[in-house]
Amino acid sequence: METELDILQLADYSERFTEGEASAYLIINKSIATHPCMFGFEKLPEDFETVKKLFEKIESKAKELGYSDIIGPLNHNTWMNYRWATDNYDQILFPDCTNPPYYVDYIKRLGYDTLYTYRSAMIKIHNPLYEIGATTLSEKKNEGFTFKRYDGTECLPVLHDLFDITRDAFLGTELYSDIPYEYFEKLYAAKILKIEGLVIFVAYDQDQKAIGYVLGYPNPDKSIFVAKSSAVMKEYQNNKVYIALLYLGLKYMEDLGYSETLFHFQCEQRKTFRRFPAEYESKEKHYAVFKKEL
Repeated sequence: METELDILQLADYSERFTEGEASAYLIINKSIATHPCMFGFEKLPEDFETVKKLFEKIESKAKELGYSDIIGPLNHNTWMNYRWATDNYDQILFPDCTNPPYYVDYIKRLGYDTLYTYRSAMIKIHNPLYEIGATTLSEKKNEGFTFKRYDGTECLPVLHDLFDITRDAFLGTELYSDIPYEYFEKLYAAKILKIEGLVIFVAYDQDQKAIGYVLGYPNPDKSIFVAKSSAVMKEYQNNKVYIALLYLGLKYMEDLGYSETLFHFQCEQRKTFRRFPAEYESKEKHYAVFKKEL
């Protein structure tokens, strides 16, 4: 496995369509029960008629295969690249969706509506969860939970723990489907491990089983510290373990000299999504996955 296209080996069906300089894949992933039919790996020129003809081909094939709706952009599932930016295109984050504005304009003109929305925002480190975090961390430690920090290549031995935690936490959520560990390691984790300044905090229960994590890193010029991803196993999601982990991450950033952090790519329809009061948030950027009834 060398590129993200290798994920299509797991697809129930995939086919590349072209029209002039436009191209995209039709992908069927039956593991996503609600929306198994999608388009992904798209390259769209600034020529609406060409893009329209491309999508007519894709949608015709989708209907031929028996599907009544199509979503995208999604490269098979949420382990891979997906969604388009929908505003603040001059605000380049790390990583980011780099689609031009006309992608969104064109897809709406083609009859697609917003299915899921996502947002990234700068959050002040001294926020309400930080303020209760130290006490929560002490409580969790007194209950027998332990917390460990891993930096850079030290993160390699805990990759399988992160994989297992993420699968448990996200199973049943929007657009998620399982992938074999080797795909996670080669196509997802390999990119993360190359990032300078990577840090992961992992929570362990009383039996030393890894049950949650927060993962982050600075952007290339170190002007922003990115809170990229986090997950806690379902059994512990109401146990305040996440607050303790978040505090550890925020305190680490503060010690590096940061006063705020980027909460990146949060799904606004997810049950666990929460906003901070407005005075703690700034510089929002939004993204979306779209859907069309066929």
